[in-house]
Amino acid sequence: MTTLLTAAQQAQGRQIATQFENLTGFVPGEGSATPKFVMVSEAPGKTEAAVGHPFQGPAGKELDRWLAQLNVTRDEIYLTGAVRSRPYKIGKTGLKSDRRPTRAEVEASAPLLDAELAQLTGRLLVPLGGTGLQRLLGPKYKISAVHGQLLNLPIRYWSAEQQKFELTATPYPIFPLYHPSYSRRFPKVLPLVDADLATLAEYLKNNN
Repeated sequence: MTTLLTAAQQAQGRQIATQFENLTGFVPGEGSATPKFVMVSEAPGKTEAAVGHPFQGPAGKELDRWLAQLNVTRDEIYLTGAVRSRPYKIGKTGLKSDRRPTRAEVEASAPLLDAELAQLTGRLLVPLGGTGLQRLLGPKYKISAVHGQLLNLPIRYWSAEQQKFELTATPYPIFPLYHPSYSRRFPKVLPLVDADLATLAEYLKNNN
């Protein structure tokens, strides 16, 4: 598996994890440099942060089921995310559990995703869940409203000069899906997921 991040960018990613209190590990994006599509998730979980590769835990098993339905392998796609280190919180028992990344963590991590997507112009983007979707399109987009739909929109990138997100001049094809961990936790959405995957499979068949 290859990553589109340079050694310097990976070092930058590891540095970001030290700037926030409850971030750990570092997981670069990985996969094909000429992918059939690019999956943009939220952030690594416990297993991913430990091994340094995306989708290695229970959500990874669900993702592999999805990829089988799409008739593609991990080698044929690119897996990346809004944040590259595991965001966690510490409960009353002292155990760490996953949490949603903060706005500041997403903004700090944005140049890494921007660097990857700049090398993948025109590729189909498949955001997984609300955080991946909103990283690309902004907070007004809700996964429950747009999952399974093919969108063609500019995406957000971080402007260091303006210190805010701005929109690319070029639109990208975007096909949002629920996150695999969400469908694992809430099996009631599985029929929706499977219908979305069938739509995506048809699109891939006609556009690859």
